[in-house]
Amino acid sequence: MSSAAHSEIDLGVLAGYDGSPAADHALDWAARDAAARRVPLYIVMGVPETGLTHHPPRVEVREHAYALVDRATASVRERFVGLDVERSVRTGDGAEAVLAASERCDTIVMGSRGHGGFAGLLLGSVSLRVCAHTTCPVVVVHTTASEDATGVVVGVGGPEDAPALEFGARHARRLGGGLRAMHSWALPVTGLAPGLMLPSMVDAERSEMISQVVDSIRVFDPELPVDTVVMNGLAGRDLVDASAGSALVVVAAHRKHGPLPMRLGPTTHAVLHHAHCPVAVVPVR
Repeated sequence: MSSAAHSEIDLGVLAGYDGSPAADHALDWAARDAAARRVPLYIVMGVPETGLTHHPPRVEVREHAYALVDRATASVRERFVGLDVERSVRTGDGAEAVLAASERCDTIVMGSRGHGGFAGLLLGSVSLRVCAHTTCPVVVVHTTASEDATGVVVGVGGPEDAPALEFGARHARRLGGGLRAMHSWALPVTGLAPGLMLPSMVDAERSEMISQVVDSIRVFDPELPVDTVVMNGLAGRDLVDASAGSALVVVAAHRKHGPLPMRLGPTTHAVLHHAHCPVAVVPVR
């Protein structure tokens, strides 16, 4: 396990909150994680600065926001006795509020859908913006996720995705069911060429690669059940299929450079929109 992974554990968990049922699910997930790791929980809500001058008045909106956050904080403290819980209402929309507060945490947890309105945590906007721009892992919790599911699935493209695997291993110990490292690959669209390796040869080569990537996990925690899967297919579809019955699916977010960089790739988008369980997006340098 890398030293960076150890240092992250000493921080805390941030829950983006807007009072919606999805946000309540996310808050519960965040509280369980914080309690299990004995780190602080930060509950954050954003209130936009513009567009609130008339109906309803800005003061009334902020009072309503504080009432929602206070009620959520009281509920968490009642259910998780001894957990250090802090709450704040920040000026700005949901993404701005969460990103501004995220320096204090090692994990952000958000609902997949909000109810709109002044805090509006929606997967298509706020949650996606946070996933695209955060420097720490983000867990997006779906309201349809099963509380009885176990096991963590991690998509691994190569050795550079080790941080995503480490994050998955950390949560597999808490969620139970073990850790599965999954690698998907597809033949080029250009067709078969005389020098192209047979699928069986590619599978063997990539199985060796993924085994080497998970070796550090096995050495650090030999008691954690870990297995590897290499599939000839599309990573997004394979991870969505694997998410059924799992407690968490983890994908690595590779930050691309350029004037108009794609902050989240097609695999991450597919998993965020279609997975059957919570999704963790882990930034990889």
